[in-house]
Amino acid sequence: MELRVIDGLTPNGWIFDRLPALWNDFARPAESGNAPATDVVEDADGYHFYFEMPGVQADSVDLRVEDGRLIVEAERKATEWPKEASVHLTERTYGMIRRAFRLPQDAAHDRVTANYRDGVLHVNVAKRPETKPVKIKVNLDN
Repeated sequence: MELRVIDGLTPNGWIFDRLPALWNDFARPAESGNAPATDVVEDADGYHFYFEMPGVQADSVDLRVEDGRLIVEAERKATEWPKEASVHLTERTYGMIRRAFRLPQDAAHDRVTANYRDGVLHVNVAKRPETKPVKIKVNLDN
């Protein structure tokens, strides 16, 4: 996990909301299932989540915002080998995968879009318009 602090303060609460969740991840027993590797990127318009989920069928993905958290759940079905096959090595994981992130305060919970391509689920969460900076023109008095 990468944690970057640019100015030491985060007005949207991103780092401060994530730290308690990180502690909870260590404090609770491991959940059954797998957590997909994820990249989270912020730009001026919103947050972009990239969940690595190869082998997952798009129709098994359950994506929702619940209690201020972005939750992704899916199922990766196990490969069925022929009965006469001898499996010498299997390292891939199967079953339920799950990942959840607490969304920052400026995230618009009702403006979420997603697409799944080449084994990566890309989720866009827009920022609420009222939280974006607004440029104000200053008129000169003559």
